Amino acid sequence: MMTAIRVAADSSSVTRKVLVTVVTGGATFVITNALKQTPATSITLSVLIGGIALLIRFLSDFEKRLSSLERIEGESIVEMRRLIDETFPQISAATDLYRKIGDSALEPAVITELVLNSTRVSRESPGIVREFVQTKIKETSRLLKQIVEGGTITYYGEDREWLLGLTQTATEGIDAISIAAVDHNLWQSEIGQRYLDAQRRAAAAGRQVRRIFVLDSHGIAEDPELLKVCAEQRRMEIQVRLLARPDVPPHLKVQVRDLILFDDILAYETTPTPDSDPRNAQVSETRLVLTPDRVDECTRLFSDLWAASSEPHYMNT
Repeated sequence: MMTAIRVAADSSSVTRKVLVTVVTGGATFVITNALKQTPATSITLSVLIGGIALLIRFLSDFEKRLSSLERIEGESIVEMRRLIDETFPQISAATDLYRKIGDSALEPAVITELVLNSTRVSRESPGIVREFVQTKIKETSRLLKQIVEGGTITYYGEDREWLLGLTQTATEGIDAISIAAVDHNLWQSEIGQRYLDAQRRAAAAGRQVRRIFVLDSHGIAEDPELLKVCAEQRRMEIQVRLLARPDVPPHLKVQVRDLILFDDILAYETTPTPDSDPRNAQVSETRLVLTPDRVDECTRLFSDLWAASSEPHYMNT
């Protein structure tokens, strides 16, 4: 429609130019005739003046069009600069992000897959789905930030994802201190069985897995259920030792706590709820410790307790 209107406007402009030329030439012819000029002179002057009028009209239109083009070009340059100013930082940020993904120690395909899967959550997805996915991404982002920066990450309650994930990905070894207030029913639970199976796989893969059972008294060392647990873990190539609290070196008594060391780089600590009966205690919070000084302290604690502990009696017979 706009093209048709533009064509019609151009045709009208050409028609006006032709009419102006004809009128100018005709007027010139009439004037020269009135001045008693020869027909040849009248015609020549009419054509010349008409042509000049047409040329002037074309030059005037050309100047207008040129001015219009300059104005449009100026507006286009301003718009182009605006677009460049707006999009270049985005392109630069995207390029920098892509470079960082390529330089990351993580597999780029894994990071790309996370981003692509995130984009599959559309605006048409149910609100609860969008909010849940966004919350999980934020949690993962915060976890990654804290892991990279080091420090302590706290999970309120009993965690399972960290426990199983770290056990499955340990590359050197796993050292654990188990206290009754936390692990009293662990080995019979679903999470305990999964954790134990992950440790079995780690030991079978050649990684050193050690555990110290810290007992409230010497008599518990003869408990058949405990000896059964020790025997089961021994068959899984897990090194097991027992340590009664009275035998804990005095300077270490206040430091004894439930913890797991992964590759001597990361410590996993759990805190039981305060309860007079350890059999009813639950895990109140879980901490992931990455501070080098704190991890070194945990490593020394395990080494000292391991030296003070002993194998279950049935292993010495």
